[in-house]
Amino acid sequence: MPAPSKLRKRNDINSVISQIRKENELKDIPNVLVPLWQLKIRERFGINLDREIAEYVVLAAHERGTWKKQRAIRKIEKILVGRGETSESSSKIANEIVQLAVGQNTQ
Repeated sequence: MPAPSKLRKRNDINSVISQIRKENELKDIPNVLVPLWQLKIRERFGINLDREIAEYVVLAAHERGTWKKQRAIRKIEKILVGRGETSESSSKIANEIVQLAVGQNTQ
């Protein structure tokens, strides 16, 4: 039998890596932080966030990196568009949520 080609191995490795990245989009965050941030946002701003959106807010607040807020905004926008919002309104909502919760202007 012929040996697998290098290209075939490379594609297999890339597909494995991309699959792992899709499964682990969020970094490991303590399970306690998400409900605490949900309560904090509800008490301070009167906004009820579900767990999925709150996870990205927690990441934007605690992750080290220069593009953390923009990344969180894009992910929240994607969630809202998937739930039936228009892209314009989801962009505004996501920006406002991250700006209120994390602080500083993100535009």
